[in-house]
Amino acid sequence: MKNIILFIIFSILIALSTQQITFAEIEGEKERAKAAEEVAKKYKREIKESQEKETEEKEEVEIKKEIRSIPSKLKKILPTEEKLEEITFRTIWKYIDKQSNLDEEIGIETMSALLRDITRVYDPIVNKYKVATIQIEIIKYKDQYELESYWDETTINSIEKIFDNAYLVGSPNENIDCMFNYSSKGAVTLCKTDEYIVQSIIFDEYQEHFSYNKLKIGSKKLQLNQDEMTTRIVEVILKKIDQNMDYHLYKILESNIEIKEKEHTEKEQREINSQKNRIEREKENKVLEEKNKQLGIEKDKKYGVQNFSCIKDEFGLITISGQFNNNQIKKDKVVLNILFLDYEQNIIFKNTANLLEINEFETKRFLGNTKINKSFSTCTIKADY
Repeated sequence: MKNIILFIIFSILIALSTQQITFAEIEGEKERAKAAEEVAKKYKREIKESQEKETEEKEEVEIKKEIRSIPSKLKKILPTEEKLEEITFRTIWKYIDKQSNLDEEIGIETMSALLRDITRVYDPIVNKYKVATIQIEIIKYKDQYELESYWDETTINSIEKIFDNAYLVGSPNENIDCMFNYSSKGAVTLCKTDEYIVQSIIFDEYQEHFSYNKLKIGSKKLQLNQDEMTTRIVEVILKKIDQNMDYHLYKILESNIEIKEKEHTEKEQREINSQKNRIEREKENKVLEEKNKQLGIEKDKKYGVQNFSCIKDEFGLITISGQFNNNQIKKDKVVLNILFLDYEQNIIFKNTANLLEINEFETKRFLGNTKINKSFSTCTIKADY
């Protein structure tokens, strides 16, 4: 009987233990299922967020593509490659880049393009053979003052100076002014209308498309013809702007060659005379200084401004130099007033410089630079103290 009771108690304990294990397994399964469900929800959220982000990025890219795909109206007046083939009688020039920009605030729209000579091969290793290129720029403007401000910010020389230094100038009509200039590495043609500036620049270091190594004056001077590409390209663009125009731009520019040749000759002669006068003044002053030294007479020394000169270089920079010889009175300040005169002796520009703390019989040298856009004939200086 005792054994039967022990067996019953043992059976009950085993049953209770089994039930606890079952409940624990069930609870464990529920917790695992709940955890898996939370992970799945989190994963779904991450996928959804990633898909939304990807969709937004795609929409931004599409908007950017749409903005870039909007063509500039100026692109339509660029010469086509087919038109260039008509000029060169074969395929030479191909567009490799076109860019446009619009600044609505100042009302200026620009279009730039780059053409490359595809008949030539560029050597990237030693850079021995540089391929010829043509750069085209079209500027459409509404206000002259905004144009001048924009031009001064983006280029070194003003439009006025570019025309002053041009080799040839000409006007197809009363509303268009054009110029042509060149160097040993290429050439540029620029035309300005009431609404547009059109510029074409060729870089042709090996003179493969036109001979730009000719002189600017004399019997062997450069002469334009139908093979010069910058004038032909600008001509094509101008005719697209105004389809009523019928002319050859190179002929108009070439017809004024005698006028510019005369200007170049006179300019060179003025520079030569100025240089001669400066050298002569320096020689005279040196002779006088030597004479004074030999005699030992201070009273024969010339007082005031001496050896004064102002020389303009090819970049328009004017170098002003000289010296101030003081007398027996010490001066706290001497004001130098420099005047620039045109060919009719009218004052076109003024400048001042100060010399400070000058002792008795002291000589102070001065040297400075200035820049003016207008052409001048001579300059004078006056010392105030």
